[in-house]
Amino acid sequence: MGTSSSSLSSTFVFDRGPAKYFHGRKQILHDFKELLKYSTQNNRGTTFLIQGAPGAGKTALLHECGKMAEKRKWKTVDVNPRALWNADELRHSLSLGNIPEVKEAAAQVGAGPFVQADVKSELPRRTTLEILRNGRGPLLLRLDEAQMLATTVHPLPPDPLGIATGLLKAIHNGELKRPVILLVGGLGTTSDSFRGLGISRFSSECFVELGSLSKEAEQAVLRDWLTKDGGAKGDPTAWIDAIAQETHGWPQHILSYVKPALNQLRTDKRVMTTEGLNAVLEAGRVGRAAYYKQKILFFRGDQIRRLTQSVAETAPGEPVEYKDIVSSLMTEYESSEAKQLFHHFLEKGILAKCGLGYAVPIPSMHTWLVDEFT
Repeated sequence: MGTSSSSLSSTFVFDRGPAKYFHGRKQILHDFKELLKYSTQNNRGTTFLIQGAPGAGKTALLHECGKMAEKRKWKTVDVNPRALWNADELRHSLSLGNIPEVKEAAAQVGAGPFVQADVKSELPRRTTLEILRNGRGPLLLRLDEAQMLATTVHPLPPDPLGIATGLLKAIHNGELKRPVILLVGGLGTTSDSFRGLGISRFSSECFVELGSLSKEAEQAVLRDWLTKDGGAKGDPTAWIDAIAQETHGWPQHILSYVKPALNQLRTDKRVMTTEGLNAVLEAGRVGRAAYYKQKILFFRGDQIRRLTQSVAETAPGEPVEYKDIVSSLMTEYESSEAKQLFHHFLEKGILAKCGLGYAVPIPSMHTWLVDEFT
């Protein structure tokens, strides 16, 4: 490719997967560490669910939890929904290889010279539940984008669906006779997907509604990017404060501003100027808007406009009741279509549960929608 890794590190920023600089989420990580300790001591496990809007940093947090488990000698593997009912898929995730399919086994009945007959029987293959029960040692199963369970598992025929449901219940209720934790990340509809599979209640310490970073964590992330990757000369506080005014603690937005900041620092030979900061802020706003536009591609303009009108009179981050949003949608669409559209807004992370109602989960996206569509 002809480009050195050092030059890439100063201009290219991955916005998915593990975070290069991770700060915050201390209470969540504390609760997860306590769960690891409890599971090891009591030889059982459960489900730990992290759900939140797109760009909240779920995948990065799952990775940090995985690192914590590995430090404590837990085997950590990534699984997809298919591994819940397909034995070969689960064995592949666990690096066990596939099971040869044995359909018949023969045995002779009798003793000594009085062998009477050959008896043939069909040997069942091990289920996913049996695979986990027969394993040894602490195991962390990491399932990301778990909101897909609603569309991946529910269409299954009764037998595979029963296998998946049985496995989830056994893990969740700690019935595997070994420490097994299912660490789950997904959008705000993920808990509904689990409810449809018989998991209706999570321990308060094992259910996380992921929001923005704390102010301190946000500043620490920005400082690391500017000083470690950007090599910024002098005190970066002014740049950090200005960028934080526009990122609102949202990890996805932070990265929208980090890339132009690194480019600007390289252009200005690592000197932080007022003109450079203004250029960074303008470029960051463009990147932030591009992210919003990408999130609404699934919908038509009239659908987004009608949703925006239903929340426009409410302050960013404040909840609107379900009936008010659906009633607004029903002014243009039939009742069934309005309810289905509301569900699609939830699936795509445009709306999320908020208190006793629903809101656009990213406050600055709320403002952008109002500016663009009302």
